[in-house]
Amino acid sequence: MKPPFSAAINAWRIRRSLDIDGRERLEKLRIRLDHMAARPYFIERAPLALARFVALDLETTGPNMLQDVIISIGAVAVEARAVHHARAFEVVLRQHRPSEVDNILVHQIGGQQQMAGVSPVDALMDCLEFLGDSVVIAFRAEFDETVLTREVNAVLGLPQQHTFLDLAVLLPSVFPGTNNDSLDDWAQHFGIRPIGRHRAIADAYTNAQLMLLVLEHAHRNGMSTVGELIKMERAQKWLGKRR
Repeated sequence: MKPPFSAAINAWRIRRSLDIDGRERLEKLRIRLDHMAARPYFIERAPLALARFVALDLETTGPNMLQDVIISIGAVAVEARAVHHARAFEVVLRQHRPSEVDNILVHQIGGQQQMAGVSPVDALMDCLEFLGDSVVIAFRAEFDETVLTREVNAVLGLPQQHTFLDLAVLLPSVFPGTNNDSLDDWAQHFGIRPIGRHRAIADAYTNAQLMLLVLEHAHRNGMSTVGELIKMERAQKWLGKRR
């Protein structure tokens, strides 16, 4: 069993191996994340009509959010209550060895593609820069938030400070009375045609389109700030209302 400080030591070694540009990028990210942690009310006060959300999806080496690592990241910006297709992010992270065959059959990222991916250090810095100070949205967000937080800490030595909203909580609260359970169920319910499944960028696009529906409902019901949406999601979690 690895000692609890092994991840911090590994992150320190990786940071030391970066060139000057890499260290500058990492320091800028550290400052931004510290600022987000110190002043969360800046995000909560943002008007929904102007706020930037990022729909995120991760493909990993397995279903264990405490152990499996990220293979690919897909993210799509939702700004001013519109999906910005030109503002999308997708990356495959380089693996030390390919994931198992059953896993490859699910996400369709072959062994050679995994071995030729972007270094985890660069990929995660690229991802954090794309996220900026946005609120992150995901379906079953606990998984994505846990994995991303663990990997950012282990690889970059940074605390992951982004607020996550869970579409699996928001959707049944604003569209009650359905039997929808999975992302596929909700996409089919609203006639959203998937561009692929179990691909990070494809699922991120689906999440982004579903978030537009949530934002439209929030607008019709008088919600005006990001903080009100966050409070609604937290209240639904407290009530246990998630399918």
